[in-house]
Amino acid sequence: MVVFFVKKNYQKHTGFQALFRTLTFLMLPLLFCLNVYSGTVSTRSITLSGTAKGGVVSLMEILPIGAGFASVVTTQGESAEVVLDRLVDEVCRSDMFNWQRPLQPRPQYVRVTGNTLALPSVGLRYCFSGSDLGFEILKPVLSVSGSYDPEKQQVSLSWINPEDKYDEIQVGSLTFPPGTTNCVYACDPRTRKHMSFGVIIGKRGNNFSPPASIVINTNSQEELDTFPFYMGIAPNWSGWTISTNSDTIEFNQGTKSDVVMNVRGDSWDKPLYQIIKTTKAEARGGVWRRFLGLKAGHTYKIEARLNTLLMDACTNAWAFSFHAAGDNSGGKGLTAAQLAGTAALPDGSKGPLAGLVAQYEPGVTTKGKWMKRSTDKPGPGLENKNITLPKTVTSITVWLRHSGENSTGVGMDWIRLEDVTELESVMSKK
Repeated sequence: MVVFFVKKNYQKHTGFQALFRTLTFLMLPLLFCLNVYSGTVSTRSITLSGTAKGGVVSLMEILPIGAGFASVVTTQGESAEVVLDRLVDEVCRSDMFNWQRPLQPRPQYVRVTGNTLALPSVGLRYCFSGSDLGFEILKPVLSVSGSYDPEKQQVSLSWINPEDKYDEIQVGSLTFPPGTTNCVYACDPRTRKHMSFGVIIGKRGNNFSPPASIVINTNSQEELDTFPFYMGIAPNWSGWTISTNSDTIEFNQGTKSDVVMNVRGDSWDKPLYQIIKTTKAEARGGVWRRFLGLKAGHTYKIEARLNTLLMDACTNAWAFSFHAAGDNSGGKGLTAAQLAGTAALPDGSKGPLAGLVAQYEPGVTTKGKWMKRSTDKPGPGLENKNITLPKTVTSITVWLRHSGENSTGVGMDWIRLEDVTELESVMSKK
């Protein structure tokens, strides 16, 4: 399903955007209730293979916005059946899912049989995510990127496949063979003042991977998804470190206490955020993603929202920075050494300031607030302005770097990339 909705200056819960959310939350439960009344509730089965090692397991609906999810903390040695049974109890207590809710006692059509879970399938697909390494949860695709071509009236999507092998890849209602890394679909030009949600999932057997998505406007793309994180890392992103001991860096999913969990669609509505922590003085690492399928020679603005959280109270030396750079020629992304600043970036710059967009350290923090930082506006640590790609490069890597001993964590919740060249061209024609 490719979904279009009007962007009304991001006024919260108003206009077509709020209407779409309302319809999502009302129509699916209505369809569900009609099926219950008729006594013909169709179900979909998914399996959870393995034994818990301890962590989190999440179950979610696969929807572009308004996706419900529930999570449970697991204990080492728990069987899949025990975890699924507790997870279903959490789902049935929750008002997050687009069902008749809450569902207590547990309805007969929501069943756990061994390691298999049966759920109502009226307009819905489901998947697992989480951080428990004891279970076989499909890895999501990475670095989903997109653009709109007004001349061809097409939307293009690109992504990176994980090591996991899928039987197929699904992009909305389209299905592609395993190994596919891009697709193009026609777009009605009358909807180009609207935005497009591109949601990409892998499928193996009856199970789907956690989704990853991008929201595409005429000259920009941004992350507005609210899907539970896979292994503590936000959708589209990957972790990196230069330490031989991966335990020096921790990745966690944070939840904002002041954001309504079941409201989606506005960048400020995002209830989940990325947390990066360090455990040792030599720690240096973070998360990265690429923006693919860009136009060589074009200039791009990149902005992200960052938070130093509770680091004002940290007495150890630490640093938190946001970086961006054009990729290596030939389509290759950056190495961990380049992300760490120990190897030169493609433009020849090297060291902790290479590709720097924003930097925080003791005495220079966000004071626990979410701060938007951009390549086109001055701020603490800005070294890198808007990025103009060479004629042989069509992708940009963005990354966060955190260092220091036993940090309490730093955060990021949103990122957006804008084609400045395209925007200036459009504005000049008006």
